[in-house]
Amino acid sequence: MRSLWFCVPVYGRLQLAAICLKQLRRTCDTLNTNGIAASAVIVIDREEFGPLRRLIGSNLGFGHVLRDNQYLGRKFNDSIQLATDPKYNPHPVDYVVPCGSDDWVDHRLFLEPLPGPDTVVGFQRMSFVREDGAEISTTHIRYQGGSGIRIIPRQLLEGLGYRPADEDRRSGCDTSILTNLRVHHRDHLRVSHQHLHDRQIVDWKTPHIQLNSYMNVTRLYAVGNGPDPFVELAGVYPDEALEEMHHYYATARAQTVAA
Repeated sequence: MRSLWFCVPVYGRLQLAAICLKQLRRTCDTLNTNGIAASAVIVIDREEFGPLRRLIGSNLGFGHVLRDNQYLGRKFNDSIQLATDPKYNPHPVDYVVPCGSDDWVDHRLFLEPLPGPDTVVGFQRMSFVREDGAEISTTHIRYQGGSGIRIIPRQLLEGLGYRPADEDRRSGCDTSILTNLRVHHRDHLRVSHQHLHDRQIVDWKTPHIQLNSYMNVTRLYAVGNGPDPFVELAGVYPDEALEEMHHYYATARAQTVAA
């Protein structure tokens, strides 16, 4: 039974992160049912850890690392190393998937066949939900590697000390991980892309802390949009998750109007 961990830095937007992490727990449970031993490790500032646990109501069975928010690269590296380094994990996983705390992923992306030890799998098609929750885009991220969510075999990470991102990166960690893997492995690294459907990865935008706004990502990559994310995503993701997210955006809109 092959193993896979999602590596998830968390910073701010804790209500949104709580909804996304609960959905990630459902994703992992479905993968386990389908023969992939899946879990996650969360990297979060000490002051935010308690409030996040209270919002979720449990620890979800995920691992965690406490790390300040100064450098995002270190947060990704901490989670990847905990997942894959035998010095820290007596059962190092076969694959890691860097993932945002504002993302949903279709579990079918991570079923067999998983990539060989020389191959990174990326995803160039994904969707973004606008900051008010009233529109969803269809995007094609055309550069190699696609979105920051990728399947990375442990064997590719060993030569980098299981810390593939630039330690002092505040953004662009997905680019630095792929660049450093390419430099280290030279001509022995392959990158392939997988596409199941346009909603296979969903990134939920909010007006609060985030690296890239809905306007910016759609300006660069959008190939279409839909007026109602919750109609578009029905049947792809669980009703319970969609209801939680719908309530989150409705509450945010009501608070904005009241202010």
